[in-house]
Amino acid sequence: MPFFSDAGPGGFQPKRQFRFLVTFSELGNLTFMVSKAAKPAYKVATKEHQVLNHQFKFPGIVKWDPITVDFIDAVDPNVGSKFYAALLNAGYVAPTAETALTTGITKVGTTSTIGEVRIKQLDGGGIILPAGGDPGEVVGAIDSTNIVEEWTLKNAWLSEVSWGDLNYAEDGLVTISTKIEYDYAVYNPERKALAT
Repeated sequence: MPFFSDAGPGGFQPKRQFRFLVTFSELGNLTFMVSKAAKPAYKVATKEHQVLNHQFKFPGIVKWDPITVDFIDAVDPNVGSKFYAALLNAGYVAPTAETALTTGITKVGTTSTIGEVRIKQLDGGGIILPAGGDPGEVVGAIDSTNIVEEWTLKNAWLSEVSWGDLNYAEDGLVTISTKIEYDYAVYNPERKALAT
């Protein structure tokens, strides 16, 4: 870690937990309904080999852990209905008739219902100034340079959805909790020169 005096004006800038966006290319605009999201994590399996009195360890398969993303449910947009529609679009049919028993969920169906999932970590900047650069005149758009890291989940699909709890003794917001599986994640540490 650099010394504070060597980090430039204002010191070093840590990444903050509350500065993030999550986007789903096929679920509509749910970005501002996300209340909590986990970043990707992986494990490398360990394989052991013993020779006489010695044991040697070798790396095995890389396995990406599922992530959880929580949403605030709302009437408009009706977040809960989007996740039920995603289940139906993945191929699920209620078993109300014999013909419904022959259908099922496929990977193509599940991955196409939510599309590409991106988790964007932001810094505190990002306001575009006019050509003169006068801070008193803010254009009002968000500059893509404030994305300091981005994760893209490949072949992501919803493996669990919980539509929350109801309780007469509470006055909090209803939260929808989801678990997302994916084949692997791609990390882009800095998107300052790329479009969002």
